[in-house]
Amino acid sequence: MKASIIIPSYNASERLYLNLTALNCQSYDGDDVEVVVIDNGSTDNTMEMLEHFKLKYPMKVIRIEKNRGIAFGRNKGILNSNGEILIFHDSDMIASKDFIKQHLDAHKKPGVVVCGLFWKRIFTYYYKNFTAYQKSNFEKVKHKLGLQQLSLYWDGYPLIKEEWIENNELLPYSFDLDFGFINDLKEIINKFGKEFNEYYLPWRFCITNNLSVERQKVIDVGMFDNNIVRYGYEDYDLGVRLYKSGCKFIMADHILSLHQEHPANYRSDDLIININFMCDKYNNIYFIDVPLVCISDNLRLNSDDINGIVRDIYQLITNPDYHDILQLFLDVLQVIRKKLFSPLEDNGKEVFLQISGRLDYYVKKILKIEKKEGVNYFIKGLSTLFKHAFNVDFESLLRINRSERRGNFE
Repeated sequence: MKASIIIPSYNASERLYLNLTALNCQSYDGDDVEVVVIDNGSTDNTMEMLEHFKLKYPMKVIRIEKNRGIAFGRNKGILNSNGEILIFHDSDMIASKDFIKQHLDAHKKPGVVVCGLFWKRIFTYYYKNFTAYQKSNFEKVKHKLGLQQLSLYWDGYPLIKEEWIENNELLPYSFDLDFGFINDLKEIINKFGKEFNEYYLPWRFCITNNLSVERQKVIDVGMFDNNIVRYGYEDYDLGVRLYKSGCKFIMADHILSLHQEHPANYRSDDLIININFMCDKYNNIYFIDVPLVCISDNLRLNSDDINGIVRDIYQLITNPDYHDILQLFLDVLQVIRKKLFSPLEDNGKEVFLQISGRLDYYVKKILKIEKKEGVNYFIKGLSTLFKHAFNVDFESLLRINRSERRGNFE
């Protein structure tokens, strides 16, 4: 079997139907592709719809009686799949006609993670409990759909026709997400290219609504983490492990799939819970980039700063003599994370006392590292962390010691 398309679904029968309709319109006609649908504890008519749907590819349906999170659902799909390549494709996606062919064509070399375009959106149904942001976007595109007042539509009102999918005519009705996270990723692609040359955080593009990777690679790194049950981050978590294991990420923005807008299915504290989980899980100097990315917005570090810091970390980590300084960076980073997202857990006093007792040592060693290795992004980043964590002007301490050192030589 060449490929397995993994589609987890939860109470999304009408959107899943359009997803499968688009798969019936694929240009790829090989008999070596299967579709694995995981009904993740749905209480709507998902199973009934699947029983009657006629798909052009072999379809396996796995029913999970109780929803235990999307990571658990995807893992069930992986374990019940036979394809050499896994194509992750959520229930609320509508694939363009060459979606399968293009994903398979991108795997001519082994060890590749193919990131399809994931920021295109489309309204296929109108839901009364859209967020204010979704309603604002709907107002911008409703005229294209020939629609008027929102009050005229019932909940779940269909907005597109099936023949638009069959004729590949949906793109004019789509739009790009427009917020900081997406715009940041677009800028990264523009700067580092689609193969992420000299970019050290490509796992940020591991968005599993349009992504493909070798099945064995996913299994080798432990698949998705079933402990992540809240919304988001389970794909980042997999991406981190794939990247650290040696996989090469590529941005394949020609592989198009449209995300169907629907009411938010996350809770207000999902972000906090997932950030704490990720920072606890990756509390290791070989994974400093994970907590750094998780709290980078709060540190007001831009993409260039973060990438430069991570590049310097990769340079330093090859020398065991620098590991204590990397541990210092990580410890201060975790103090900030706990202050921001777990304020009752730890106020950082113990870490501060440990560091303050060795501050002179750290300053002298960092100056030595600076002279030998450069790593200006790392040193500047560490100074930023000290300011946020302890309100200590570490940069001034370095500057004073530089001046004293120059004075001793004069």
